Amino acid sequence: MLVGVLGVMFFGWRGLAAGVVLGIAVFFATTTTANDSYWERRKRRNRWKARKAAGTDRLIPYTEEAWTQAQTEAAELKKAKDKAKVLGAVRERPDGADGMGWLDARPNRPGIAWHTPAGEEAYLSVAFSTSGQLRGAESSQRQEAAQAGFGNLLARCAPSNSLVRGLQCVVRVLPPDLALNEAWVVDHLDPEAPADAVASYQQVLERTGEGTYVQRHIIVARWPLSEQFMATAARYGNGREGWRALMKSEIDSMERSLRTAKMGAVRALSARGVVAMMLHQQNPNRLPMMVAGVNPRRLGLPSQDAWNSHWVTDTNPDTGAEVVWGHRTARITAANVETGPRSPYWFLSLLRRGAAGGGVRSLSFGMELIGAQQARVLASRDIVRDTSAAISRASKGQLSDSDTDVTLQAAQARGADLRPGSGHHGVNWIGHITISARTQAELTEASRQLEETAANGAGIEKLEWLDSYQGAASGTTWPIARGMQAGHTTLGVRVMDHLAGNGEKEEQVA
Repeated sequence: MLVGVLGVMFFGWRGLAAGVVLGIAVFFATTTTANDSYWERRKRRNRWKARKAAGTDRLIPYTEEAWTQAQTEAAELKKAKDKAKVLGAVRERPDGADGMGWLDARPNRPGIAWHTPAGEEAYLSVAFSTSGQLRGAESSQRQEAAQAGFGNLLARCAPSNSLVRGLQCVVRVLPPDLALNEAWVVDHLDPEAPADAVASYQQVLERTGEGTYVQRHIIVARWPLSEQFMATAARYGNGREGWRALMKSEIDSMERSLRTAKMGAVRALSARGVVAMMLHQQNPNRLPMMVAGVNPRRLGLPSQDAWNSHWVTDTNPDTGAEVVWGHRTARITAANVETGPRSPYWFLSLLRRGAAGGGVRSLSFGMELIGAQQARVLASRDIVRDTSAAISRASKGQLSDSDTDVTLQAAQARGADLRPGSGHHGVNWIGHITISARTQAELTEASRQLEETAANGAGIEKLEWLDSYQGAASGTTWPIARGMQAGHTTLGVRVMDHLAGNGEKEEQVA
């Protein structure tokens, strides 16, 4: 509309016509459809072309031998773009862990990862292995206590004086490993047992593993390298030594908080433990926590990206045979989740073995913690917007809109939860799920089944497949707190933060 008005002012009716045509073109280019907008699809196509031209659709982990071989191959090529493509494939970090290093990678100590990813703020992260809140049949009182405990954990990290500004919850879903059961049978089976008895034991093992799965739980805490962090670390020591001393205190505090939140057995993973899990997620034939032979600075395996998948080539540690695994990652956003009452277990259907054709998968939810003051402002803004829309429809004699009614009820419930004195704070969340399979056909079928389960079982209207950069998307479900770009704070909160200064830093200056 503004373009049309300006067109009339400066170019008359021709300008109006040009503005109308331009407005229609922009509308159709940006209108969201079941397959995203034309503009988004075009961006993906251009991104994919650029990656293929630069050679970044392929990963060859950097070693001196690999770099020398790439230089030799590049020397035999005539075109500069072909040389760059060959050299661009050899990289030290996989796309999913770009800009990742270590503040502390010593053995048998909590691994403190140092991240400087493109497009995100620099931060430190530590991964904690937990046994999970609920194990087996638990009473409703135990479930309620576990929910309250996790809520209290988030509330303790949300205030502005907390250095932890985000948490990532990772659940790794795997078929059961019956090796111990088979070993027990071998040790206790009567050598003279008839063949029918031996066959019956085998049937028991097969039925035990049929339709079941096991889970591994990891919680990753994220410490942004903000001015507040720097000022606090300066009290513990100079430079990185102060960082490490501060992080030791923070890690101990987080372990206590996780145990208080009834997370079961809690253990901070070493750098080798974190990388072992990352390598396992790239090659599920590796054991999740097999740290033998793991170099904490070798984060990726040789891989090749396709448009809608990420293919990793490695070996089976047990047999030495070559194995290939394909991965595909989707994003889960609040905008694509049906609004309405739901329990804390609303996404459990995504963890069931049949959700993705029985294949292995990782589910990650990243949470950015928001202070109560800002959360109340955002909730009030939503209440005002939805109330205004409802009043406007009523004044025109129109029927109420069910979507607006539901979102208004949700905003009012959120506002009630955030009332002063409640102790509650706000949170922004983003979910990612990665599925893995051996072949393209299995991966495609798993994607279809996952979409069906998400829509029918979890109320997720749409999974946003992160195609054209699936290699980088895989990192969102690794235990390194990726894909959690901070949201925009309100102007009032930014002003109050500026007036508050830097706390301890100002005390030192004084």
